[in-house]
Amino acid sequence: MNTITKRNKWTYSVGCIGRDMIFILVSMFMLPYIQYTMNLTVAQFSAISTIMIFSRVWDAFNDPIMGMIIENSRLKGGKFRPWVMLGGVSNFAITILLFLVRPTGWAFVLFFGIAYIAWGMTFTINDIAYWSLLPNLSSNNDERNELTNLVLIFASIGQFIAGGLIPILVTGNAVWMYKVLGISISFIFLAFTLLTYFGVSERIVVEEKQGKVNLKKMYSILFKNDQLIIVAIALLLYTIAIELFMAFGINFFYFEFGYGGVQLTIFTVFFALGSLTALLVFPFLTKHYKRMKIMGIGTLISVIGYLSFLSLGYLIPMNEIILYTSAFFIFFGLNLFFVVLVVMTANVIEYNEIKTGERNESIIFSIRPFMTKLGAALQQAIVTLVLIISGVYVYSQQIADLEIQKSQGLLQEISSQANVILSSATPKMLLMLRIGMGLIPMISIVIAYLLIKSKYTITEEKYDQILIDLAKIKLDK
Repeated sequence: MNTITKRNKWTYSVGCIGRDMIFILVSMFMLPYIQYTMNLTVAQFSAISTIMIFSRVWDAFNDPIMGMIIENSRLKGGKFRPWVMLGGVSNFAITILLFLVRPTGWAFVLFFGIAYIAWGMTFTINDIAYWSLLPNLSSNNDERNELTNLVLIFASIGQFIAGGLIPILVTGNAVWMYKVLGISISFIFLAFTLLTYFGVSERIVVEEKQGKVNLKKMYSILFKNDQLIIVAIALLLYTIAIELFMAFGINFFYFEFGYGGVQLTIFTVFFALGSLTALLVFPFLTKHYKRMKIMGIGTLISVIGYLSFLSLGYLIPMNEIILYTSAFFIFFGLNLFFVVLVVMTANVIEYNEIKTGERNESIIFSIRPFMTKLGAALQQAIVTLVLIISGVYVYSQQIADLEIQKSQGLLQEISSQANVILSSATPKMLLMLRIGMGLIPMISIVIAYLLIKSKYTITEEKYDQILIDLAKIKLDK
């Protein structure tokens, strides 16, 4: 049973900061960037959303293929690290282009379609390779729990930095500030990619010669592993829960509190604190409770947060303290749920090895981004429908006109005019935003928990026995 070195532990986990900063920039703020800084018709905006949905579905199906490519690779720099570097450098360049190049009308739609699909594919290369490194660095159950938790802590820091600063920095001068942030965050991502590449040393795993993995074998690995299928569905539902809440966030806060971004930044601080607190207490909880119990606690706490959020302005008066507290509860619970789910996914690798004699780390870990991107595609479809049907998009285009005039020097201050536009929103419009942001996510996470509770069978005891059995098999050989 191999153990992890301090150098690997810290350079691997800290490297996640830049990855999550650039991911939040594009996944959470690309649509608001387009919505509030580009003058597009409903047809053009719908085309943009369709491209985003297609790109995420394509990326989802591309993930296992990328996993297969990595699984078959034997490069000089290692099995995983060269792909981390290749994906990181190419994604760095494309992200800068996404925020610098601004053609208008259908020309922008065409440019965006090419650049956004390329962005997703290059991030996939980096993402699959990065997560495939995790089980390579340690097979010790406690160390793997600790490493997973540490990675998610630094991921939360990256999410907090990007998610907290972007709303307050861009509002009122969005065209220029998105350019500045796009370049800055891209260079930060590149720096952390270099840290991971040069800092981490891969463990050389001696495996039986198992031949190249082809498409037929890849899908056999994915769909004949019953535990992997359960984890995959839970990941899809979790993604819908967390992505919808964040995707509607900027619109919700603009329409509820005005065109400022301050409340969204405070909200981001509280959800980051909730995330970090969950990850800090997770090691303590693992010493006293089994993973399934921890997942149940996380689900319950997140549901309490969702119910509080949904009640504000309807059953109880809108109150910022309760709003921020609900964010803390939601993300505390969701992160407890997710860290358990990541460990469960990692443990499927040894389960697969005892069943088939092959580890196939890259293919198995490709299921996480695969389902994440499918969930993101569903989220994008829901968000687009709500924005168009509710009328929110029409309002946001009026604000986009103001932002464009500000960038051209025609206006000095636009907040007061933007607030006049936002204040004319109807109660029905606000209710649709609330349902999309709170009710659908809450239902999704409850279903995910019930599925894992009833169908996932790799308990701590079973996993330890699998490791013992694998050790015996290797000794016999």
